[in-house]
Amino acid sequence: MEPTYLQRLSFIKYLFSIIGLYQSYQPEPLYGVSILSFHDSVELFLQLSLEKLNITKASQSFMDYWEIIKSEKGMTLSQKGSMKRLNKARVGLKHSGIIPSKLDIESFRATTLAFFNENCLKIFDRDFDDISLIDIIKFERSKKLLKQAKSDFENNSIEKSLQNIALSFEYLISDYEKSKGVGLFHRSPFPFSKHITRRYKEIDEVVKSIEANTKAIKILSFGIDYKKYVKYKSIVPSVRLTMNGTPSLDPSRKIVLSKEDLDFCINFIVESALKLQEFDFELENRMKFKFKPLI
Repeated sequence: MEPTYLQRLSFIKYLFSIIGLYQSYQPEPLYGVSILSFHDSVELFLQLSLEKLNITKASQSFMDYWEIIKSEKGMTLSQKGSMKRLNKARVGLKHSGIIPSKLDIESFRATTLAFFNENCLKIFDRDFDDISLIDIIKFERSKKLLKQAKSDFENNSIEKSLQNIALSFEYLISDYEKSKGVGLFHRSPFPFSKHITRRYKEIDEVVKSIEANTKAIKILSFGIDYKKYVKYKSIVPSVRLTMNGTPSLDPSRKIVLSKEDLDFCINFIVESALKLQEFDFELENRMKFKFKPLI
């Protein structure tokens, strides 16, 4: 597949999987906006399909795509009826303020996913599930570990998959901080706490509490959704990076990981990476340390 097609399919999946699905689980009436994201992702897919099939005839309306592709290439796209319902709900929301019911949202969530699963393979010869959002991440260690975690899961290596997911997020945060480090030792510009050495067992719980609070403040300061972070932490094993960057994993966690959990963790890390990447800046050239002579 051409890189431009793959990139645009990744964006379409991002619009549906991360934005649309998240919106669809919001409370009433906030969940209504999800049908706009669902509809936009489907329409972008249909526009890209015309390009892929080398069809120059333009569509005048959302429902024209099915007829154009059938008449020009003899291909029948599925889910036409369900997408007609989605389009009608979108028009009702945008032009009449009609908020769909929770049951309708659940139906649109399922049928939109079915549309992508059934038609992506037909048009682009690739499963929609195989379209990876991971390549959007620019932090190489995190990206590599996340790809490995997905591969481990497919090979039924659940323990390795969980560990690589956990390490992917920790390295994402760590590498972001290091990229902003300043001074001779590249110190992080997010110094919420000093490293604490655990010398005595009686203060171990205090240290754990301080570290947990520090991590929470850091997650919030980066603009990462803390509620999603809490769910993510309930899935993966605890991991702690030592002073030299060596990871220390909690071996006591029960090994359970469903496909839904895997997708959630991947989407969460991708979304977190985008949060870090959306406002990038450099400090090294801005913060110069000048030493004045004592005399």
